[in-house]
Amino acid sequence: MPKSDATRSYHHGNLAAVIRQAAWDIVGESGVRGLSLRECARRANVSHSAPAHHFGSMDNLLSEVAADGYERMIEIVSVVQSELADPMMGCGLGYVKFAKTYPHHFRLMLGSEGANRTLPRLLKSSEAALQLLRQTIRTGWVEQNGVEPDPALLELRTLLGWSAAHGYALLAIDRRPNEMDATPPEAVFKPLARFLLIP
Repeated sequence: MPKSDATRSYHHGNLAAVIRQAAWDIVGESGVRGLSLRECARRANVSHSAPAHHFGSMDNLLSEVAADGYERMIEIVSVVQSELADPMMGCGLGYVKFAKTYPHHFRLMLGSEGANRTLPRLLKSSEAALQLLRQTIRTGWVEQNGVEPDPALLELRTLLGWSAAHGYALLAIDRRPNEMDATPPEAVFKPLARFLLIP
């Protein structure tokens, strides 16, 4: 949903989406600590009780914001993959791009701040993001080796790829600006991308 929708009048049925967008904007501006149900209501121009009525608790609203984050991450990774000849590199670069674009959301999604991790939509969207990496590795493996990877090995390589991208992303958003310029993600991920496809 475009950012401006959070301040528009809403139609019956999309109030929850308007509140979610307000929460997304607040997290982007000031992190999870700046978020409150009251401020979401104010920005969405609804009663103070509306966010609690729709989401039940702050934890549930945070979970919805985290789910929105995974869906946006998938979009960004998919776009970067479409722009590169190497889809595996696209996964890593897209992951880092998302983290640098939305650092507060990234920390919410992958950290332990408040979100209800059992929310079905959050479970589904986070698994979809992981499945994108898993399927990218699987496809590359079949193209390079001519056979399906062993399922257990595929999981190990998926976790390795994710760990590397996640570690770099955290360094990129937590260290001083431009401190990582000497070691761009392409240089870090290139040997790893080759290794992930070696039997």
